[in-house]
Amino acid sequence: MVQPSKVETGGGGAMPVKAGERLDPEATRARILKAAADVFGRRGIHATGINEIVEAAGASKLTIYRNFGSKEGLVEAVLTDRTQRVRAWHREAVEAAPAGRGQILAVFDLIAQWYAEAGFRGCAMMNAATEDRGQDGAPRRLAQDHLAFYRELFERLLADAGARDPRTTARQLVVVLEGATLISAVDRDPGLGAEARVIVETLLDAAF
Repeated sequence: MVQPSKVETGGGGAMPVKAGERLDPEATRARILKAAADVFGRRGIHATGINEIVEAAGASKLTIYRNFGSKEGLVEAVLTDRTQRVRAWHREAVEAAPAGRGQILAVFDLIAQWYAEAGFRGCAMMNAATEDRGQDGAPRRLAQDHLAFYRELFERLLADAGARDPRTTARQLVVVLEGATLISAVDRDPGLGAEARVIVETLLDAAF
């Protein structure tokens, strides 16, 4: 067995660094973000202590605080990372879909697939803002940005397709999306994706 030359410890698990192996700060940060996102998703933000992140990420408290400053900073970084991934995910789907209503339906096809994934727990941004009980911190701000992203995306796609009232219809589409996401997570019912799509098709029929 190769003995590690360095070990990051924090009262829990450890990730050994073998002799001659260089530390990779970006990989370490990504590992912490991934571990924290998983623990926050399973346990909730407020119920999770920093030691649980230490254990899951195999990183010391010092490393976590050096990278994120505080638990609040880590929460913000996790949600920001998730936001960026979600936006890239949707933009890729939209760009690959037929122009017009096909691009809007592509978003809902994508979330239907998401609902069916193992471990689906709903929207991380909305869950965090709800858990934060409406306080004016990073979770609420990022949740508001998340909703604004969807409204702006749908409004742009509707306007490009010639909808009569893109702004109103875009807001209605966001209500359907977030409502379906919440109910699917609570009821553990992936079929909500298909139901949401039917509602969206009805809204689009009326929008043009």
